[in-house]
Amino acid sequence: MFVRRALYYWQPAAFVVLPLWVLIGWSVFGGSAWQFLLVLLSCGVLALSLAGVGMLNFTRKQVRAERALSWPDAALAIAWHAAIIAVGFLTPATTILAVAVVVLGLAAFWVSIVELARETRRRVQGVYDSFQYMAQMGAPAPSGPGVGAAPRGPIVDEHEYIVIDTARIHQE
Repeated sequence: MFVRRALYYWQPAAFVVLPLWVLIGWSVFGGSAWQFLLVLLSCGVLALSLAGVGMLNFTRKQVRAERALSWPDAALAIAWHAAIIAVGFLTPATTILAVAVVVLGLAAFWVSIVELARETRRRVQGVYDSFQYMAQMGAPAPSGPGVGAAPRGPIVDEHEYIVIDTARIHQE
């Protein structure tokens, strides 16, 4: 739980820190000027993808309630962030690591989408189940503006009523 919670709090900072690390690493460890220009452009895309995956994770109610990522999200985030950090060191395997960053980023994006769809499906199914339960128990259907709201007739009782007219029509 500690790792999942730490990654939950790390994600907002990661979309700034990790692209900066790649830029600093490439400038310190000796990338050429043209490579640095390409890396500069790539870091913008990297920051947007980190922010997008983070926002998809924060969109899920379960993640916000627990303040922790799910295990698949956490595993992909650890692998993705480790690959990004390794790219910043400019090693002979940097090309392979760059491909790994792209593949892991796409995997993290699609896992976040699938988890969001599953959670949304569960929540909508819960709403349908509660309506089904109310219908079986004979409870009145909830009324109000919207689809499926049947108009209610006036409630008439056989007692005496006092009607107060609130219309303010002044006649002179």
